[in-house]
Amino acid sequence: MRTRTLRAGNRQRSASGSAGFTLMEVLAVMLIIAMTAAAIATLYRSPSGSAQIKTAALLAASRLRDLRANAMTSGNERVATIHLDARAMEFSDGSAPISFSRAMKMDVTAADGEIRSPTVTGVRFYPNGSSTGATINLEMEGRGYEIRVNWLTGRVSTGALN
Repeated sequence: MRTRTLRAGNRQRSASGSAGFTLMEVLAVMLIIAMTAAAIATLYRSPSGSAQIKTAALLAASRLRDLRANAMTSGNERVATIHLDARAMEFSDGSAPISFSRAMKMDVTAADGEIRSPTVTGVRFYPNGSSTGATINLEMEGRGYEIRVNWLTGRVSTGALN
């Protein structure tokens, strides 16, 4: 039996003649790492001001529509109370309140009968679908959205402010 000795720096080739990774294998692994890093980066990125303002306006409009529908189905008046200083909106149907970002500017035009103080006002929905009406403006970082509640029909709509 013979033992083969190798000098330092020399290595024995395997039977197939390949050792290490091919260029394609290395590129595939690098692509997977890059895609994972990009996915993680988007998860932890904070949303832009325009995305936050649009989301807040659409959420508030949706909750006002729900409140109107609740007034119509229950046969009882429902009120959304808006706290300008706290940047919050509460609902008399027991649903969870909405808190807006402190960086957001909020302005409300409502019926005189619904103004409780300079910083607290509301919108009342009646069982027949009508409301006291209101216009809620939300602004942040130069972008703005308007939520309109029609007093006659109670219809809630949104639109971008220019």
